[in-house]
Amino acid sequence: MRKTDSRTEAYGAVDEAISALGLARAQVRDRGRAAAILRLQEELFTVGAELATDPAEYETLRKHFLVITPAHTQRLEEEVHALEAAVALPDAFVVPGGSVAGASLDLARTVVRRAERRIVALADRAALPNPELLRYVNRLSDLVFMLARAEEGSAQRALRGRRVVRRPAAPDRIPPARKDRSRR
Repeated sequence: MRKTDSRTEAYGAVDEAISALGLARAQVRDRGRAAAILRLQEELFTVGAELATDPAEYETLRKHFLVITPAHTQRLEEEVHALEAAVALPDAFVVPGGSVAGASLDLARTVVRRAERRIVALADRAALPNPELLRYVNRLSDLVFMLARAEEGSAQRALRGRRVVRRPAAPDRIPPARKDRSRR
């Protein structure tokens, strides 16, 4: 397979995400979050293996190895919801860099998003035997975002500035009603 093949691009981006998560895991303070990140890295190896497998050989892979299932995606969703309930989010975009670990997780999130775009390209070509991979990676980036917010805690910084309120401008004056001349 060529290095520029879309399948190679997809599993290469997943490999980058695994490494970016490793950098973040080496810096997080919370042991529970570190363990969760390690589990995500291990699951991404499964994603990478699925992406590297030719669609014609997918059933053989599925018979002998683990694949990503809806249960994996459901667990990510549950973890996202648990963190949303526990972590206060700012009401504006977050500027990465509140902490080294948080910034590393934000970087990992963007790499996961790149992998997601590469997987979408495979799906668009009908070359993705397991559509659950796309759902999983999409939810994974949300979880990594929430892990970054949890890691930063009060150190996170939201963008500042005024919010634009969009509403129609009031007319300077109300125009007079037109007289209906057809009744004369």
